[in-house]
Amino acid sequence: MQTINFVTSNLLKLQQVHAILGNTAPFKLVHHALELPELQASLDQIAINKCITAAAIIGDTVLVEDTAFSFNSLNGLPGPYIKTFIHQIGLNGLIRILSDFEDKTAIATSTFAYTEGPSQPVKLFTGTMHGKIMRPSSSMPNQTNWQSIFQPEGYDISYAMMEETQKNKISHRYKALMLLVDHLTH
Repeated sequence: MQTINFVTSNLLKLQQVHAILGNTAPFKLVHHALELPELQASLDQIAINKCITAAAIIGDTVLVEDTAFSFNSLNGLPGPYIKTFIHQIGLNGLIRILSDFEDKTAIATSTFAYTEGPSQPVKLFTGTMHGKIMRPSSSMPNQTNWQSIFQPEGYDISYAMMEETQKNKISHRYKALMLLVDHLTH
C-alpha cells in the first residue's frame, strides 16, 4: 500500500480527511504537522507552493490541502484568506460585509495538491460546494469557523449543524478527496 505524507497543522482537517477516507483508502496517510508559508496568491498557486515546500522538507510523496470560502458578491473574497478575515473581523463581521449586497451566495472550495516527491509535478484535485450565508445558530455558541455561517445548497442548516458523517458525504473536501482517490486507483 502506498504511503502519502499528509502535511497540515490543522487537526480538524486531519480528522475530516480520515473520516472521509475511512478504512477504504487505497493508501496510508502519515501526518506531518508542519506550518507552511502561504503565498498571497490564487488558491491553486497557494496549494502548489505548499506542496512543493512540503515535498522539499519531507523528501517524499506529499499531499496538502487548502480551503477557500468565497462570496460571489465580493468577486471571490475572502477566498483563501478566510482564516485571516475571521481572525480580524469574526463571523459577524463577515455577515456585516454582505449586508448591503442582495447576493448572499458563497462557494466552499477544497484543493488538494499531490506530488510524488521533490522536483516532481504537482497535481491538483478540487471540489466545490455552493451555498449561501446564514446567521450562526444561537443554539451553537462560540462558533468561530466559517462552516457555522455556510448553508450548503439543498440543505436548510449550516455545515456546522450537520452530523459529521452527513457533511463528510457531501462536502467540498469529500469531492476533492474522491478525485484524488480516483486518480491514485486508475
